[in-house]
Amino acid sequence: MKTPKAAAIHDLSGIGRCSLTAAIPILSAMGVQVCPFPTAVLSNQTGYPRYEMVDLTERMEGFCDCWAPWYGQFDAVYTGFLNSPRQAELTRRLVEKLRGENSLVLVDTVLGDHGMRYPIFDEEMCLRVQELAREADVITPNLTEACLLAGEPAEAAQDMQTRAELIQLASYLASQGPGTVIITGIRDGENIANLAYIKEDSRCFWEVNQKIGFSYSGTGDVLASVLCGGLLQGFPLGEVLRNACKFIGMALEETAEAGTDPREGILFEPFLSELRDMF
Repeated sequence: MKTPKAAAIHDLSGIGRCSLTAAIPILSAMGVQVCPFPTAVLSNQTGYPRYEMVDLTERMEGFCDCWAPWYGQFDAVYTGFLNSPRQAELTRRLVEKLRGENSLVLVDTVLGDHGMRYPIFDEEMCLRVQELAREADVITPNLTEACLLAGEPAEAAQDMQTRAELIQLASYLASQGPGTVIITGIRDGENIANLAYIKEDSRCFWEVNQKIGFSYSGTGDVLASVLCGGLLQGFPLGEVLRNACKFIGMALEETAEAGTDPREGILFEPFLSELRDMF
């Protein structure tokens, strides 16, 4: 039986469960071979007061040339945090080269959160990520990022009150290219909700997690990684989203009970065997 192969275009942080340190163990546990394409190496994730970073933008084209024998041979291409408009454009071109005829392309459109665009990004970055998102089969913006992708100010996320408004937003984003839009991190009373929208037949799925403890770094990366692994293996979207939220719920309970620093991310490692069994 062939092992699916995924190109993961992300940064690598030594401390903090996010990006490649989430994608590699989660996808591996789900039976996927992960081929990391690092965009930067960080001492620790950027939520800490101090970090050191080696930006690999200038190396990306050379890395890409070395991967030429494998062009078109990846079953999935999965992108995450990108630190500049140039990186986003290079990644868009890289996706075109790496994807095969039937590949899954999942773009986690990292731009902001909590009604604010991240300070390191400007309007040009939003435009480049919009262009990258048009190449995707699946995008996983949080609500703030969904607003930015739609050309709205980040603050518009604070005014989204009804499920109908959220579906309309997801439908608009799908009309720009991706077949599936999954809006994450939606506040729903005491819960955090995720809305999935399929362009082909306008079906929607709504799954929630109870808000437990703090806002933990990298939770969106965990969700996107599980979604990538499940969809790559052909499981239905509703089932994949439900199991992803179940996995995150178990990890959140463990993390809150352990009193883990929110910047270290959620303790998903004890539940990788359960994740394997879900798929």
